[in-house]
Amino acid sequence: MAYRNYTADGSYWTVRKQGSVYWVARMRRVDGSYEWLDTWGGYERAGAAAGAAAQLAYNQAREDVLKELVGNLHTALDRAGLGALPTPAPVRPPARSELPAAVEMDEPEY
Repeated sequence: MAYRNYTADGSYWTVRKQGSVYWVARMRRVDGSYEWLDTWGGYERAGAAAGAAAQLAYNQAREDVLKELVGNLHTALDRAGLGALPTPAPVRPPARSELPAAVEMDEPEY
């Protein structure tokens, strides 16, 4: 059975039981075995852990989709000639020889 990639990096959130604790973990399948990437937390009940794993998976998938959509949108706008304008280079200050020798100050107004 082949697992699908639930996130852009190929990992997925799941629940693993160790002793009496249900751990919410982010895992990835690598060469036939599983790599434990991250741990959210431990729960006493499987249902609570599964709910947390589902919420984490949803949030991560939503972020991945938004990043992909933003990238696709920018690419499409660039192709249509509506992309971001290039940022102009900052104004270069004049050379020291071009600066005035002294600056006259206005009298303060009271």
